[in-house]
Amino acid sequence: MKTNNSILFRRAYFVVFVMLLTALLLYVVKTYNTTNFPSIPPTERVIPPPHKYKWEPTRFSRGERTLFPGTGNFNRDRGIKAFEKGNYSEAQDFFDRAMNADPNDPEVRIYYNNTLARQQPDFLTLAAVVPAHNNEGSAKEMLRGVAQAQDEFNQAASDSGGQFLEIVIANDGNEPDMSKQVARELVKDTKVLGIIGHNASSASEAALVEYEKAGLPMISPTSSSTELSSEFFFRTVPSDEATGQKLAEYAKGKDFDRVVVFYNPKSSYSKSLQDAFDRSFRALGGRVVRTVDLNDEELNADEEIRISVEEEGVKAVVLFPNTDTTSVAVEIAKANIRLPEQQQLQLFGGDTLYSGKILSSAKEAVAGLILAIPWFARSTEPEGKNSRDFALNAVTMWGAEVSWRTATSYDATWALIRALNLGSTESPSRESVFKELPDIKLASERTSGDQIFVFSSRKERQSEPILVKVVSGTGSPQGSGFGFERVEE
Repeated sequence: MKTNNSILFRRAYFVVFVMLLTALLLYVVKTYNTTNFPSIPPTERVIPPPHKYKWEPTRFSRGERTLFPGTGNFNRDRGIKAFEKGNYSEAQDFFDRAMNADPNDPEVRIYYNNTLARQQPDFLTLAAVVPAHNNEGSAKEMLRGVAQAQDEFNQAASDSGGQFLEIVIANDGNEPDMSKQVARELVKDTKVLGIIGHNASSASEAALVEYEKAGLPMISPTSSSTELSSEFFFRTVPSDEATGQKLAEYAKGKDFDRVVVFYNPKSSYSKSLQDAFDRSFRALGGRVVRTVDLNDEELNADEEIRISVEEEGVKAVVLFPNTDTTSVAVEIAKANIRLPEQQQLQLFGGDTLYSGKILSSAKEAVAGLILAIPWFARSTEPEGKNSRDFALNAVTMWGAEVSWRTATSYDATWALIRALNLGSTESPSRESVFKELPDIKLASERTSGDQIFVFSSRKERQSEPILVKVVSGTGSPQGSGFGFERVEE
């Protein structure tokens, strides 16, 4: 018993010792902090704001990485490694081989041309912002137009001894928060004199705030929302006002007096297109009997089509999805084709539905779909068509016909190139590019088809949308069995 009491006593003594030592240490620390680092009153404390996205340098590339890792190309990867080390001559050789292996890849061609620029004492720089990681089809369509213009310009520079052009590719994923972050980083890069992009109207709207602050001009080849307006914003695509009017006139001219419209009211693009169509359709005596929210999680495609046919008696529906809701529009088209043939509705739509992916996923469900798009041409166009030369050159370069996104991106790139004002004795700047853009004029050989290319007072391309129709046929995208043809009006 005596031994047990002794053990308990020693344990109690140890506990008391530890508590006293801890109290002493806390007192010393508190005294030191108070003496050397006076506390900051709550009202003066600076708390860093939370960020939804951390900075990701992997979203940018001049040739240091691929933004399309799903596309394999051995020599492209070797070229990237050489580019990272600054071995531009070696990288040029590898990118050249990569182009021969995959001539349809615009990223590789841009990197090849960037190596040419990097081997010069001085060069010009523009940036192209695309949704590389979640809309690869549209991203590559845009980059083909950029690459084609860059390639032509650098070839001319090689012959004349002029400055070459470098393109920085940026990936914003069409996510407005990331678009703003990407814009901030491009603004910091003082070599970037102009922006080609962004893709979605919501992405352009978010980024434009940052470009305005820095006086950095942007030309979007694809953002058509009427809500986009700024002295620093230009576009080489007709606005939704023109597209909505074109579709309304055609639908009414085909005796479709009553329609149901499917759109996403949360999308700047989708909403402005719906508003423009509704205004024009009503002015012509037509009526939108109902609008349906494509973003509604409880939307039932079969039920919506049934109501349109049986309860409202319409003969046509109009599909205005944004890029996030195109799959829902496909569901509507598939519900329509499940009806008896005599009850099936005529489908009309906006330019987001112009894609090989839509044809592959919907197939016969979109047969007969009428779309209004900014540009359409084929290399087989009759001679005399202004767009034929561009289409022929595109097929030669890419080994396939190109889309309207390629054409409008080509025009946007050439407009910025011309605005660089290479004839000036002074080096071009963001300010000089901005001043030149409103008065840009390009002859037909420097555009995708329009003989004279100028920006209107609203900074828009002066051109009229074109109607196309989905038809069955061979040589269609991704083996879908369907393609697009021009609607003769």
